[in-house]
Amino acid sequence: MDAGTLCEPIALDPASSVRVERVLRPPVSPAPEPFPHFHEPAELIWFARAEGSVTTEWGALPITDGTLLFLPAMSTHDFRLAAGATEWVLVHCDPALGRDDPALGSGILAAVQAIRPDAAVAARLAAGFDWLVALAETAGRAGDVLALTRLLLKELPGTAPQADMTAAGRGLHRLRPALDLVAGADFRLVTIEEAAARCHLSPSYFSRVFTRAFGVGFAEYARAYRLRAAARSLTTEGARVSDIAWRSGFQTPSHFTAAFRKRFGVSPSDFRRRYLAGR
Repeated sequence: MDAGTLCEPIALDPASSVRVERVLRPPVSPAPEPFPHFHEPAELIWFARAEGSVTTEWGALPITDGTLLFLPAMSTHDFRLAAGATEWVLVHCDPALGRDDPALGSGILAAVQAIRPDAAVAARLAAGFDWLVALAETAGRAGDVLALTRLLLKELPGTAPQADMTAAGRGLHRLRPALDLVAGADFRLVTIEEAAARCHLSPSYFSRVFTRAFGVGFAEYARAYRLRAAARSLTTEGARVSDIAWRSGFQTPSHFTAAFRKRFGVSPSDFRRRYLAGR
């Protein structure tokens, strides 16, 4: 992942609307570099072993051993974890999971949440996430993965925690209207003037604030988002690559292929082939 990448396309299992991954870093691991990013799926994370914090649009929250963290869909965040051994289970899930489950409701999945439960609850959560990883690695258990994910989401308190609204958090929150504009436009090219107006800033000041917050300029960010939307189309639609290229605002399919390869390391056709082979 290069320094300019804000997010990569995350393909959820269409049968469960969930993606599960266990992350293990050895004792000699250096501290991860800062990486502000967001995802279309929401994130539920069980930190079995970790020390550090996460900066979000709502503020900064501490992360310690036994922390359960939820990040809503499309929320910008940046993990600052200490060097050394870490272990966590990362669950990407469709934010629509709460729409047909009154026990979840829209409030639980609408804001960042973090809890550090007591020993008994922590042991139950650790076992639940271990079971979830095992289910995700077993063919034909998509329904069970979805059911267990729902149960784990219900461990969330349903209210946002008190957070330290750092300068970084305030900056990300201030730029939220621009991010929403790009997300709503999907493939359409959004100009910096449009984005700045949504944030009630002049284009020049908006450009400086955006680059300082994300490490890339707005034009590059918007282009990366269109490529991510195109990558999502490659995994969910049967449209021809050339049709996706033109719909994504590229002048020619070859221009699209070159930009896609630079962003993701493979051609659009290979990206689709690898995704379908891994399902």
